[in-house]
Amino acid sequence: MSERVARKGSVLHELYGDTDDIFYLDPFDYLPSTVERAAIDKVEHVIIEGGDGTVQGVISEFLRQEDRFANFPKFSIIPGGMTNQVAKNIGFASASPHRVKTKLASELSPTNNPLLIASELDGPDYSGFLFSTGAIPQITRYTTGQLHRKGIGGSLAVFGGILKGIRGDDATLMQLTSVHLDDLYEGEHLGTVITTLPGLILGLDPFWGEEEAPLRLTWVTSGYKKLGRNILGLWLGRKSVDRRKDGIFSVCRNEINYSYSGPVVLDGEFLSFPSGKFTVRASRPVTFLR
Repeated sequence: MSERVARKGSVLHELYGDTDDIFYLDPFDYLPSTVERAAIDKVEHVIIEGGDGTVQGVISEFLRQEDRFANFPKFSIIPGGMTNQVAKNIGFASASPHRVKTKLASELSPTNNPLLIASELDGPDYSGFLFSTGAIPQITRYTTGQLHRKGIGGSLAVFGGILKGIRGDDATLMQLTSVHLDDLYEGEHLGTVITTLPGLILGLDPFWGEEEAPLRLTWVTSGYKKLGRNILGLWLGRKSVDRRKDGIFSVCRNEINYSYSGPVVLDGEFLSFPSGKFTVRASRPVTFLR
């Protein structure tokens, strides 16, 4: 479980008390040795209590040490962070001790979902669920620097940042940056978003590519129009509308190659790709029990 969960009170600790089976990732430096121990102990089911950053960090380390496991573990996620998009999609819906206990005592439903992996040549792999360039990292910086400081967290904070950007209240949130996306697009863009999840914040699912591939990509070009209206339409489930005339595109791919030097965020964490050239691909399927 994350440091934040340990500080505010852990559901798992409340249910099971002090036990060697609960690991507090404070500091996060303990994570590699914790995963190594899980492999030695042949752990089959890992329960993560924390937010998106904790989920991303824990599963990424398990994937890095995948070869240590004869049978790769299954995962369950209890929401416990400032943002809990992953838990809302493929984890437990509630962090209520009673509901968590009831869930864990029942037969859990499996779902298979890959992560996305971002990496540059000779660089480390970064695994997660939501990758973005352009405006989304700019909004992320605003939400962590301003809204979280005011006690506004989770989806509400992200929505507040998006709304502020669309209204034009802060020009720094909607700056155009140059990008080259494979054979898809080259030029200035407002942003790209990639996920392997079935949806994003507050029921928004801004992806409508029909190809059979795990990476769901949407990008907005420099000539975008009617952004607020298009986001509202997507929120209402209107995916059949052709948005290309408004500079908004969506496809599904197995792999996406970037040439880009602007801000990059993966599950709320800023990444650095010094070469400006990196690839996003899908991981092996991971089983989640919920």
